[in-house]
Amino acid sequence: MSKILTLSIILIFITGCVSTQKWLKTKPENFQLGYKNGCQNGENMAMNSYVEKSNEKDELYKNSVSYREGWDNGYETCYSDKEVDIMMKRRF
Repeated sequence: MSKILTLSIILIFITGCVSTQKWLKTKPENFQLGYKNGCQNGENMAMNSYVEKSNEKDELYKNSVSYREGWDNGYETCYSDKEVDIMMKRRF
């Protein structure tokens, strides 16, 4: 049963990645850049709670609504995904 659950979760992540890439292509360039940077920061935060969020010092984050929305979206998505990944690895 646990093998089926693990395989299902992996399949969901793979499918989600493809869908995310297609979805991102429909967004403005600043949103895409913000998403990428936010995602990277979110993964780093999930792996190490001592890492500081980097968006507060970023001029583009302060001045571009599209970039800020992308950054926030990427951060939340990738932080959550990485936390689930870490929990699953600890479990098995």
